[in-house]
Amino acid sequence: MALGIKITRTLPLHPRGVFLQWDLTTPSESGTYLFDVYRGGGPTGPWELLVGGAVNIYNYIDRFPSDDTAVEGDRNALSLSRGVFYRVVATPPSGGGGKVEAISLTEPSLDGRQRLLKRKMLRDLSIGLKRLNGTPVALCKRMHWGPRCTKCYDKYTKEVVRASCTTCFGTGFTPGYHDPVITLARRTPTAVETAMTPEGKADINVLQVWMLDAPRAEEDDILVFLIDDRRFIVKKVLPTELKTVAVHQKLIVSEIARSSVEFRLVVDPARTPPLF
Repeated sequence: MALGIKITRTLPLHPRGVFLQWDLTTPSESGTYLFDVYRGGGPTGPWELLVGGAVNIYNYIDRFPSDDTAVEGDRNALSLSRGVFYRVVATPPSGGGGKVEAISLTEPSLDGRQRLLKRKMLRDLSIGLKRLNGTPVALCKRMHWGPRCTKCYDKYTKEVVRASCTTCFGTGFTPGYHDPVITLARRTPTAVETAMTPEGKADINVLQVWMLDAPRAEEDDILVFLIDDRRFIVKKVLPTELKTVAVHQKLIVSEIARSSVEFRLVVDPARTPPLF
């Protein structure tokens, strides 16, 4: 099947910005994928290039100019009466002949009143996370495309032969996980259970985590709570939707033992600006 691309999230970051996330479908080639991101006032443009030739990224934060430097057209970029479109172009490792693109409105399939309601729901949750019960977390997206690991990926069987590989962390792609996105989340404590495994008894700690709808989490992503460096693997994602558009997401996550190879994954908040 041919390579495809789909924009999965466009979250307004009030007062001045948009978080954009996408995913590739049927990425059969191994190697470096390049991405160009554009902003426009309509589905046909004209387009303003925001970033060009970005390597193996899956998201982009479009931060608008501050009020003192913005031109008149940018001052109300997130107005309910105005549509902001984004265009993402992906170039596969084989070159420009296989380019694919996707175009999406900032808040697709919602009219003005529904967009206002969604923004209020997001605002209420974000205020609660900031002022009451939220803690900073880093979402590390598991790689499903990119350069294949040269240490543990068998090109003949097309399988990972070392789950403890520190180059790809068992994903089969280098470096294993995309750069983390720093956001806020709330977790609920639960009792630790003991289960039998082939290696003997093991403690299992399953939690529920609430966060905004972006960045979009998927199974096998890693969630790092920065306050105590506890790390969890996402087992299930339960979205809350408004007219089929995601607003919140509840994650079912399982805690990772500190002896696991995932704890060697470097997460440096100082290198990554927070989403909020």
